[in-house]
Amino acid sequence: MLRRLMPFLLVVLTLFGIFWIYRYEEPGQKQALPKEQPEIEAEKPLRQPVPEGFQDNLIKSSKHFIEENINAQSISEDVKITQDAKNNEIKREPGMLSQDEAVQVRHNVQDSLENTTLAEYRTTLPPDILKNLQYEHYMLSYDYFLVTAPDRSAILKDPNPASEEIGSVVCAEKITLHDRVQGETIGDSNIWYKVSQKENGQINTGYIHSHAGTPRKFRFDEMLNALQDLNQQILGGKLHYISNYKNINGTPPTKNNGATDEFGYRIYQSAPGYSKADTASDFRYLPDGILLKILSEDETFYRVFVPTFNSEFFVPKKFINPDIYVYNFSHVIVVDRKEQNQATFEVSPNGTAMISYTLSTTGLKGPLSFETSLGYYKAIEKKERFEYLGDNRAEIAGYAPYAIRFSGGAYIHGVPVDYEVKEGERIDPGKIEYLHTIGTFPRSHMCVRNFTSHAKFLYDWMKPEAGAVIIIG
Repeated sequence: MLRRLMPFLLVVLTLFGIFWIYRYEEPGQKQALPKEQPEIEAEKPLRQPVPEGFQDNLIKSSKHFIEENINAQSISEDVKITQDAKNNEIKREPGMLSQDEAVQVRHNVQDSLENTTLAEYRTTLPPDILKNLQYEHYMLSYDYFLVTAPDRSAILKDPNPASEEIGSVVCAEKITLHDRVQGETIGDSNIWYKVSQKENGQINTGYIHSHAGTPRKFRFDEMLNALQDLNQQILGGKLHYISNYKNINGTPPTKNNGATDEFGYRIYQSAPGYSKADTASDFRYLPDGILLKILSEDETFYRVFVPTFNSEFFVPKKFINPDIYVYNFSHVIVVDRKEQNQATFEVSPNGTAMISYTLSTTGLKGPLSFETSLGYYKAIEKKERFEYLGDNRAEIAGYAPYAIRFSGGAYIHGVPVDYEVKEGERIDPGKIEYLHTIGTFPRSHMCVRNFTSHAKFLYDWMKPEAGAVIIIG
């Protein structure tokens, strides 16, 4: 009898063991193990390169105030990096001088004749742009040095490792940049940077080795060129834009069985731009919100000119609303994807005025995220807040405040906030003003992340009926 029951008992015991293994592992699946703080390095991707033809596996929502996960990196990682910086007694917000202070330091501090200056960083606002700042938090110089070394880096009195230390910085900090000089060799480099930082009201000026980070700047000339290009387009007549938010007007045809075309523009929330008035012809994706000019039409297509691509296309009529157009852009935000910063401009017959400039964080190309697409876009709408889903989860993970939507689910917005979950209820822990990672390297999913106070400033200021967003790279 026992011999007959043995196979049955073995099956029961096996199933019982699997059940308890599953019960044991389940809690670990709900709460990720702590991750090592990522090292932020110039040109070093924080995720593995995405193969061509990768699929779009992000969970989506059809609801107007719920978007895909907007964070390429977990926002908890950014919060941890920010807290670690505070724990390292970083008192500055960030540790830079204002532009006026930077200019004054250059007048007052002279280089030693022993130092060979290789380059001077002297970015100025072009004469065609009037400075009329209306947002003055986190004031910073036009040229700055982004610290990328994972450990604490010293600022020395002279470009020599044996020199006196006069200050220090930590990873992701930004400090005012003056010159690139030749000094004593460390490792494989004899390049140093003359920098300044402000701490407790005192300005310290010294040298930091090139291994510690990379120079950054506000590219105002390129921003002005983009503004002037947009102005030239609007002078030629009204501009329309692609309208396919959440594929409301139809799903575009696939290309290469991937999530993007060969130029990196995403299929989701786009329209096909055909080379001929024929759906069998070659095409590329024209993302939601991208500005265009209607040149002519037939029963099926609009023939359009797209300034972003400087090319003509044929677009099925359902993707463009001819009754919505813009004759004038008076409120324009220009985001620099390369330098991870941005500036805001008011444009009028009297000229162009810069009313704010600050750091920002753009989208990272990854398995569950996309780059912020380059181009000229309409400021489509404002949302005081919208919610976003988690990675591979249909549940709401958090929200982003003070958002301006310019393309599909891409927004300029404040610091994202993950909800806390207690006893099955989502609890808002409150808005977050500052992240130490803003202005470093791409870390979001298509969106442009701002300090929350600046996002609110833009939200209050922006007039979507005359607003544009330009992404340069």
